[in-house]
Amino acid sequence: MKIKTMLTSCMTRRVALLPAALIGLVAACDTDVVNPGRVQEVFLFETEAQEAIVSGIGRAVAEAQNYVGYTGAAVSREIHPSGSTGSFGITVEWQNGELDYETVNTHWNLSQRARWWGDDGIAKIMETGAENQATLAEAYLWTGYAHRLLGENFCLSVIDGGSAGDRSVYYDRAIARFDQAASLGSGDMAMAAVAARASVKAFMGDWSGAASDAAGIPDGFVFNLPYFGTEGDATRNRIQFASQAEPYKAHTQRYTKYEDYSMSENNPEGDPRVGYRVTDETGDAAVLCCGQVPWWPQTKYADSGSDIPLSKGTEMRLIEAESMLVSGDWQGAMGKINALRTAAGVEPAMATNTVEAWTALKFERGVVLWLEGRRLGDFYRWNANNTPGELHALETPSGSQDEGSHLVQQDLCFPISRGEVDTNPNISGPTG
Repeated sequence: MKIKTMLTSCMTRRVALLPAALIGLVAACDTDVVNPGRVQEVFLFETEAQEAIVSGIGRAVAEAQNYVGYTGAAVSREIHPSGSTGSFGITVEWQNGELDYETVNTHWNLSQRARWWGDDGIAKIMETGAENQATLAEAYLWTGYAHRLLGENFCLSVIDGGSAGDRSVYYDRAIARFDQAASLGSGDMAMAAVAARASVKAFMGDWSGAASDAAGIPDGFVFNLPYFGTEGDATRNRIQFASQAEPYKAHTQRYTKYEDYSMSENNPEGDPRVGYRVTDETGDAAVLCCGQVPWWPQTKYADSGSDIPLSKGTEMRLIEAESMLVSGDWQGAMGKINALRTAAGVEPAMATNTVEAWTALKFERGVVLWLEGRRLGDFYRWNANNTPGELHALETPSGSQDEGSHLVQQDLCFPISRGEVDTNPNISGPTG
């Protein structure tokens, strides 16, 4: 894909993508990259800097996705903790399902940084004069994804030191940026913008708009967020890295809804879209709920350079299915769901009424979007809208560390962080 090729050419080893250092990528896109350190911001207004600015926005989105997607996967029980609580582990609070404002500073800072870098980069490109439309379209696309990440995962919005607002602010801003990316871009870039816009419209409850956008995306379309497996959280897939044998073994598929459903050595007829590997090893530390936990690592991401999908045609079919459910056509929705299941080689889901169809839809989104940083947002919107249908028991709080999901509670969004509360005079105290 063009996006990954461009980013790879400028990232032969880790470079600190601070705004003042971005020009170093332009000056050294070869096999011997040297970061010259800080330079004056004025140089970012050169047209030669625009490709590096866009690369920096993409890398910022990737790093934010790494943290929000990993922690969200733990709280939504796409993964279960199996060991360390340190650098690549799952803290005791997150193991319990609690997203406290004291523990999410990194998630907040990286996500807000991606949003700010995106908007600032677009402003610089516009002031300089876009070298070409494709570059500007890509900047809008990454910035739209940064806003989508915030809208799907954070309880409230804050823009550049302002007061707290509804999370819908992020949705509106995401739509505006995806509109620009779709208008200026072409090929996969424009299609990704339309698919991403469909997903945001679904979160906004604009089901006719979401279904209309989704209809133009073919089943096989996938637009990935690229990772490279090199040193540093901006370039390697954190979910995969934390599941490796060494040094972390931080999470497992044991005690998740996927344990009995996914394809594995114990269940070769399971769903290949949510595969994991059975081992006779345990995680690297005892877990509060259950001591030493069997280490059964995911196999969706083969290595720390594995890309994470941001938009894909299979999600579009589920947006169409959910739109049908909202309008009362549960039979049509099941047709969409089961077409995906047939294509994946698994048995069709069964439903005889609207409630059962909603249950099937919620389960299928958990399969199609597994480990892509989307599940917690789904939980939030379904809860807010009081939609029918059940989640799996191992995805919901059992109220105890000793049984069920081992979730004592389950916070469905990331609060404004302690750092923002302490430094923003417009935020009066903990909020989420």
